[in-house]
Amino acid sequence: MQKKKTNVRLSKYVVPIKYDIKLHPDLENFTFGGTEVITVILLKDTKEITLHSKEIDIETVRIDKEFSQKITYNQKAETATFVFDKKIPKGRHALTISFQGILNDKMRGFYRSSYVYEGKVHNIATTQFEATDARRAFPCFDEPAQKAIFNVSLVIPKGKTAISNTLPISKVEHEAGFEVVKFAPSPKMSTYLLAFIVGDFEYIEKKSKGGVLVRVYTTPGKVHQAGFSLDCAVKVLDFYEKYFDIKYPLNTLDMIAIPDFASLAMENWGAVTYREVGLLVDENNTSLGSKQMIALVIAHELAHQWFGNLVTMEWWTHLWLNEGFASYIEFLAVDDLYPEWDIWTQFLTYEHGVALRLDGLLNTHPIEIPVHHPDEIGEIFDEVSYSKGSSVIRMLADYLGEEDFRLGLSHYLKKHSYKNTETIHLWEAFEKISKKPVAKMMQNWTGRGGYPVINASLERDNLILKQNRFFLSSISKKKANDKTIWQVPISLSNSNKTQKLFLSVEKKLVPSKDFEWLKLNQGESGFYRTAYSKELLASLYSPVLNKVLPPIDRLGIVRDLFTLAEAGVIPTIDALEFLSAYKNEDNYTVWTEIASGLSRIEQTFGKTSAKSNLDKLTINTFTPIFQKLGWEKKESDSHTDAFLRSLAIARLGRAGDKKIIDEAKRKFASSKSIHPDIRSAVYTIVATHGGIKEYNILVKMYKEETLHEEKNRIGSVLGDFQDD
Repeated sequence: MQKKKTNVRLSKYVVPIKYDIKLHPDLENFTFGGTEVITVILLKDTKEITLHSKEIDIETVRIDKEFSQKITYNQKAETATFVFDKKIPKGRHALTISFQGILNDKMRGFYRSSYVYEGKVHNIATTQFEATDARRAFPCFDEPAQKAIFNVSLVIPKGKTAISNTLPISKVEHEAGFEVVKFAPSPKMSTYLLAFIVGDFEYIEKKSKGGVLVRVYTTPGKVHQAGFSLDCAVKVLDFYEKYFDIKYPLNTLDMIAIPDFASLAMENWGAVTYREVGLLVDENNTSLGSKQMIALVIAHELAHQWFGNLVTMEWWTHLWLNEGFASYIEFLAVDDLYPEWDIWTQFLTYEHGVALRLDGLLNTHPIEIPVHHPDEIGEIFDEVSYSKGSSVIRMLADYLGEEDFRLGLSHYLKKHSYKNTETIHLWEAFEKISKKPVAKMMQNWTGRGGYPVINASLERDNLILKQNRFFLSSISKKKANDKTIWQVPISLSNSNKTQKLFLSVEKKLVPSKDFEWLKLNQGESGFYRTAYSKELLASLYSPVLNKVLPPIDRLGIVRDLFTLAEAGVIPTIDALEFLSAYKNEDNYTVWTEIASGLSRIEQTFGKTSAKSNLDKLTINTFTPIFQKLGWEKKESDSHTDAFLRSLAIARLGRAGDKKIIDEAKRKFASSKSIHPDIRSAVYTIVATHGGIKEYNILVKMYKEETLHEEKNRIGSVLGDFQDD
């Protein structure tokens, strides 16, 4: 029997309204001192008040003029309780706390980060509060629903830069060599969205169409790498204002590149923090792939300024709402900005495909999981919350239609601005606009783990569709014996027409005749896999070969074939034989799926004789596309040709193509710089087929490299050497 988790929510009778916080970080000794006045409303008379506090030394506490004589800590619940001699009457009060803390090295709470500039180590103090680490910086009501206004003041050495969620409104002399920077009041928001940063920074700025001041901050010497991100952020901001039909709620948006940062980025309201690799673009060394990733990360964090910051989940159980939505909408924004990037086809690999793989495992979890203790929250910051979340939202958007989806979102954001919500509130907004049964349809998609495989076959003039839960392993399938039935919106395209239908039972007959071919899950918008009967699969060969079907649909077919083979549903030979339909293929993302299918078969074979046959097949499959693209970037290249060139080189090198390996080694040994778009592929081949000499060169390069992206590139291939 599972132990019941203890609930660690704070009591509801103390309501924070406003924080006046003054912090004094010491960048030499890595400590900080602070005082705060929290305006609270007590809903009943009380002798004690409990709030969150972790690794903070609380010195004095008083409410109005009444000092607390006793402070107790509960380390497990991460709380501090202040006990007063007299009962404090219900109503409005000022809770004043003075405290000391440490600038820790955990990249959580208020922490220290450092970088080397001109041969010298420099320190900065910065924050990361999501999910429950504001309590490491100041005692607070550290739950998303406990929204309040924050007035922040920072005591900093003169000459340093201080950044917070809003613009500074005053700078006042402090004691010798220090000044106090006071910031404008924040909007009403959750503690996890607060940010403050102190250090040496440079920045560039630009205004959006709506008049928002957008700035990108970097440590000294790197501001020239901020241009792309600044342009991108301004355009994304304008796109969201129009899309949500709600103005960005602040007059400033800062994006700060932090040298040491645990995640890729964090959506603090008005002061978004990034790992350097998630924000900075070096024109000579950044690959197109990294540039694309940066645009998506910016679009993701800026989506949160509305979806997450303006309207916030009531509790961490609903985290998927924040992350799933931002992970979907980032693609919408980037597609609007850069239509030539073919980003939605790539969504099928980066989000949808990742989610299908993970959610096909026995030990997956539902998108929405009840969370009790803060320790459990980290477990749901995973690809199921982000990638499956974004994929089922894409399915919902397709089911509702683009305009009803947008209007439903806008209605939800306007209705719940500055408030907290649960998943049901969003479904209600979509139902109000679309008049469709959204909550009922979405119930099993968010509340249960897994997804269906739809078996499609023909019987006389009927198409027979059957659904059952898909597992990547037949052993898991037996073990689980899962009979879940999903409400599946199905779009069906054939040689004559497109039709939409709904599969909400185990088996359904659809009258169907007079078509040359039939493709289920048009646009791969549904979160399921398709298993075709032999004759239906055979009918798809020609539309794939002649590219009658769009890339997304060609991708879906090959991906499902490889996965069904892996799960033991069809023989592997069926998937490999169908590969010849892709001999004219030119879409990068489709090739990614082919490469990944072959690579999973390769892992099964190990170093057997079958592996050398598979290598031959890989070389035959990838050589034509490599010959078309060659080693060097061309004027006629599309955006994704850069990715495809690198993919083809890497796959051929891995399969042992001697010409490719020799050329990669030659490029590596040459003094000329290798183009950033193929650099990873070259390093991988050199490491896979290299010895101690190449290893020493790469280690030396790694140690001397200062650019974040190049360092990651080299570090990631050091494990590819075959010699133990």
